[in-house]
Amino acid sequence: MNLPNIIKTLILTIITAIVNIIVVIGMPLIFDNFTLGNWYNAIFITIGVAIANMLIWPILSRFLMKFIIYTFGVGALIINSAIFYGVTCLIPGVSSGSVESFIIPLMMAIASTIVSKIANIDYYDSYTKRISDYIKRSSNPLYKKVYPGLLILEIDGLSIDVLKEAIDKNMMPTLKRWINNNTHTLKEWETDLSSQTGACQAGILHGNNENIVAYRWVEKENNNKIMISGKLAHAPIIEERISDGNGLLCDNGISITNMFSGDSDDPILTSSRFEIYNNSYNKLLYVVFLESYTFQRVFILFLWEILVEIKSQIMHYVKNVKPRLRRTIIYATIRAGANVLLREIATEILIANMFKGEMNSAYASYVGYDEVAHHSGVRDDDVWNVLKQIDLQFDRIEKAEKSSERNYEIVILSDHGQGNGETFKQKYGISLADYVRRLLPDDMKIYDKNRYISDHFRDAYIPENKQIETIINKVDDIKDTGYFSNKIDDFKDKIPDFINIEHLEDFRKKYENDLDYIQKHESQEQSTKKAKNSTLIVLGSGNLGLIYLTQWSKRLYYEEIISLFPNLIPGLVKHSGIGFVLVNSFTNGPMVIGSDGIYYLNNDKIVGKNPLENFGKNAPMHLKRHNAFNHMPDILVNSFYNPETEEICAFEELIGSHGGLGGNQTRPFILYPSHWQDPGELIGSKSIYDFLKKEMEELKNS
Repeated sequence: MNLPNIIKTLILTIITAIVNIIVVIGMPLIFDNFTLGNWYNAIFITIGVAIANMLIWPILSRFLMKFIIYTFGVGALIINSAIFYGVTCLIPGVSSGSVESFIIPLMMAIASTIVSKIANIDYYDSYTKRISDYIKRSSNPLYKKVYPGLLILEIDGLSIDVLKEAIDKNMMPTLKRWINNNTHTLKEWETDLSSQTGACQAGILHGNNENIVAYRWVEKENNNKIMISGKLAHAPIIEERISDGNGLLCDNGISITNMFSGDSDDPILTSSRFEIYNNSYNKLLYVVFLESYTFQRVFILFLWEILVEIKSQIMHYVKNVKPRLRRTIIYATIRAGANVLLREIATEILIANMFKGEMNSAYASYVGYDEVAHHSGVRDDDVWNVLKQIDLQFDRIEKAEKSSERNYEIVILSDHGQGNGETFKQKYGISLADYVRRLLPDDMKIYDKNRYISDHFRDAYIPENKQIETIINKVDDIKDTGYFSNKIDDFKDKIPDFINIEHLEDFRKKYENDLDYIQKHESQEQSTKKAKNSTLIVLGSGNLGLIYLTQWSKRLYYEEIISLFPNLIPGLVKHSGIGFVLVNSFTNGPMVIGSDGIYYLNNDKIVGKNPLENFGKNAPMHLKRHNAFNHMPDILVNSFYNPETEEICAFEELIGSHGGLGGNQTRPFILYPSHWQDPGELIGSKSIYDFLKKEMEELKNS
C-alpha cells in the first residue's frame, strides 16, 4: 500500500471512529436501558469494541462457525452484541440491556457504512484484499496449477433482450466494457421445454434434463406424488436420475447457490446436495464472517432491501402499476435473502477459492433478478438496480481474478428468460383449475397448487367422483382406440365397457375430423363447487399448465379423454388465454391443438391454422421431445403469446414468468471469452453443457 493510500485509510479510520463515538453518545436519548455516564465513555466503548473485534472475533467466529451458519448469520450478530455487552461491563458507569447491546453495534455499523459511502471508499476492494491475506496465511503450500480455471456465473431468469436493455441503460457497466473491448462475445441460446431452472440447470450442469416435465409435476405411478424441482427433499432424487457422474463440475469444481451440483465435490447452498452442508461449512463459508463488520454490513443491506421492497409496493400502488401483485412482508424478506444474502455469499466464496487456486471450475447463480422480476415485472424499475448490483459482483470477481496467482476465465450466462403479463386469474377472473373444473362434471374435484404466491400447497381438494368411480379399475387397459380412425372396428374387442363403441361412431358421423370436433363442439360449463376427494390435479409452471387425471395410473390418450370428457379439450383451446394444448393420440401420436388448427408432430402435418405459428421455429421439435418424457400430464397447456406486446400469462400468481413456450422466456444468453471458438447455434441446455465441457478441456490442455 503506497503512502497516499495509507494516509487516506488513517484519516477514514479516525473519521469513522469519531462518527461512532457520536452515535454512542446519542444512544441514551433513544434507549432507557442504556446508561453512558460520562460522555467520554463513548470513546472507551468505541476503542474497546474495535480492539475486541480484532482480537476476540476471529477466535469466537471460528469456534462458533456452525452456530453462525445454522442461524443464517444471526449468530454473528449475537456474538457482536455479546462483545459489545462485555465491553460495557468493563467500563465504570456504563450499563446496557440485551436489546440495546444488539441494536447499538448495528447503528455503529450503519454509521461506518455511510462514512465509507460519502468518502467514496470501495469497501469491496479492501475486503477482497483481506480475504487474499487470510487465504495466504491459512492455505497449505500446494502444487499450483498452471492452466486457467473457469468461472461460470449465472444471472437467473435474464433474457438477452433485457440484458441488452440494461447495458444500454448503463446498468451493467462491467459487461458493457467486456463487450465493447471485445474480450467477450455475447450470444443468444434457446432453452428446451420447459424453460425453468430445474430443466435448464439440469441440462447445463449434467447434460441431461430428460423427464423433467416442468418445475413441478405429478408421478402417477408413484401414488400421484407431486415432485418439485427446487424442493430440498426432491432435488437429490432428481439429480440421482439425471447424473452419470460426468457433470460440468466433476473435475474439482464448486457449485454455489444452484439447484443441482454438476457432480461437484464441493457444493454449497445447492439444493440437491444440501445434506453434506455440515461437512463443508467451515472451509467454504468462513470468509463471509472474516470480520465482525462484514456480516453486520450484509445484514444492514438485507434490511435496506426490505425497505426498498416496501417502497416499491407503495409506488406501484400510488402509480397504479398494472399488472401488479399483492406482495407481503414475507416476500420482502425472501427478496432480501435472494438479492443480498445469497449474492454476497456467492461472491465471497468465489473470491476466496480463486485466491486459493485449487478449484478448476465454479458455477454460481445470482438469483435476485429472477425473484424480483417474478413479482414486479421483467422491466419494472425495480429490476435495473438489481442488475446493477449483480454487475458490481462481476467487477469484484474480475479484480480478484487479476490479483490471484492462478488465472481464471469468466463466462456469464442465464438459464432462461422471462415473459411478462397479467396472470391467467388476473386477466380472466378465474384460475386455470377453476376453469378446468367448469368443463368437467359437477362432482369432478380438483387439487389446485397454483392459487397462492407464497405457498402453493394450500388449495388442496380431496374429492369423491361418483361418475368415474365405477370405471377406475378398467381404465388401465385402455390402449387402443383412435377417435376418427378408419380402424375403429378393429378395436371394438379391446375397448373397455365404459366406452360405448356406438358413442364413438356417433362422434365420427357428427364431425368430419379432429379439427371439426374442436371447432364445432359446444362445451357445456358446469359449476365450480368443491368437494372431498381429488380425482384431478392442475399444476402451473409459469405459463405452462399441467392437467393430470389422477384416477388413471397412466397417461390417457387423446381418444380416451374426449370419450370421457368431451367438453374438456375444445373448451380449453377455445379460451383466449390458452395458446395450445399438447395431448398424445393412440393413432396419431403427439397432437398440438389450437382453436383453429392441429399440428400432428409425428408426420409434421398441419390441419387448419398452425397453432405453433408464434412460438418459434423449433417449437415442434421441443414439444415432440417433451411428449416422450415420463410423467407427462394427460393434457399439457401453454398460454397464449402475443408477439407484438410480448405478453404471456402465468397459470400461477407471478407477473414475470417462465416455464413454457412464447417470447423471451426461451431466449437466454451466454457471454464467453472472445478467443473461444464460435459454437454455432445453441439449442437446448445440453448444447451449453457440451460447449463448456469442450472449452474446459481446451483450458486444461493449454
